[in-house]
Amino acid sequence: MRRLGLIALLLALSASAIAAPKDSKTKRGGDVIWVHPRFDSLKVQSIAVVPVASFDNNFQNEKIVERHLAAALQGSGYRWVSPTTTKSMLTSAIGEAGLAALDKSILTYGRVDSLSAMKLCRALRVTALLSVRVDLFEQVQVEWNQSGKPSTTVQSRAAVVDSGGRLLWTASGSETAEGPYHDANAATLGVKGSGLTTEPVTGQGGAPSFDDVTTRLFTRWAAHFPALPKAETAVTPQAAPAETLRTAPDK
Repeated sequence: MRRLGLIALLLALSASAIAAPKDSKTKRGGDVIWVHPRFDSLKVQSIAVVPVASFDNNFQNEKIVERHLAAALQGSGYRWVSPTTTKSMLTSAIGEAGLAALDKSILTYGRVDSLSAMKLCRALRVTALLSVRVDLFEQVQVEWNQSGKPSTTVQSRAAVVDSGGRLLWTASGSETAEGPYHDANAATLGVKGSGLTTEPVTGQGGAPSFDDVTTRLFTRWAAHFPALPKAETAVTPQAAPAETLRTAPDK
């Protein structure tokens, strides 16, 4: 019965539960960052990272996001619960159906809804949840016989909701990086074959890696993520090695 109750809460996504904060947000470059004005007084000490949600369910891209968000936030001082551990604990608490409803909520609203957050924090024994939605993972390569710059774009949004259902922090934005200019008239160094076709090899650079672009985006966000006050940091020397805190962030 307890599991059914948690699933019901996950499915009860009302407009009032997920309403965007009315406080003014701050635009920082191409990002929009919002921090609850009383964040420091709300005693957040432990944060569970919900598995990253993406519209195309691309597991590889989700893991890239988890890995680089972990690296960006690991110095913030909180006790972190990794996406892998979070998923395992929630599978026991709410089952696969509950996890699917949670994923749908994040994809729809860019955050965990307030009613569900209260129950999930209790099940995970944490004071807050961090969710991340991948909006765009796109790489544009330039063909060998075309001129132009290849590019890679990552767009995402993240949010922290505490055990009282309060939205505490949101971030949304994108990062685009271009590779070197590709000249259609560049000298050919050789050819590569694939099946019945061959293609010239020019030795020119391609689009930047997703790892590089994702790192740039989350490094900016991390600069505006409230750190645990130093007086309370005793909670975690081992809090967030890169492989332990694997993710993380909305509107």
